[in-house]
Amino acid sequence: MNCQETKKLIPVYLDHELEAADRQRVAEHLRACADCQAEVQAIEKSWELLGAIKAIEPDPNYRVRFWRSVDTRSPLHARILQHVQTVFLQRRWVPAMAAAAIVLLVSVISIVQYLQKPQVPAVLAALNDTELEMVANIELAEDYEIIEDMDFFSDFEIIENMNGLEAS
Repeated sequence: MNCQETKKLIPVYLDHELEAADRQRVAEHLRACADCQAEVQAIEKSWELLGAIKAIEPDPNYRVRFWRSVDTRSPLHARILQHVQTVFLQRRWVPAMAAAAIVLLVSVISIVQYLQKPQVPAVLAALNDTELEMVANIELAEDYEIIEDMDFFSDFEIIENMNGLEAS
């Protein structure tokens, strides 16, 4: 058995929890190895010191005081809000905050209006003469799709026949 394996088993060895075969192997290694013997002595000394420490009994009213202090504390968001209110709602800050809010509101409204307004001059400047004529006659261009599908002469005869029927 090597030192690394033995050092892992020393606490279990000292608690007398090892099986007989493993206990025998650890004991044989400890007789031959001074480093592992020093490790055993250090652990035994630590356990003795820990055993010498007196147990500390808490105050009987500790739990009551603890839960009472928890109940009296305000949540984090409430403390932050209270701090913000004390800093920013002093009289000297009210006019400045109102002015900043008005400037922000006017800026937002102006930007929204600007973005919603079509940029007609810039678009018209980029058009050539043919496209400008088409824009000027946009109503005709919209009606062209309807007119294109019509067979004008056959529709004209139908209209003439209807007028003749109405006259009679």
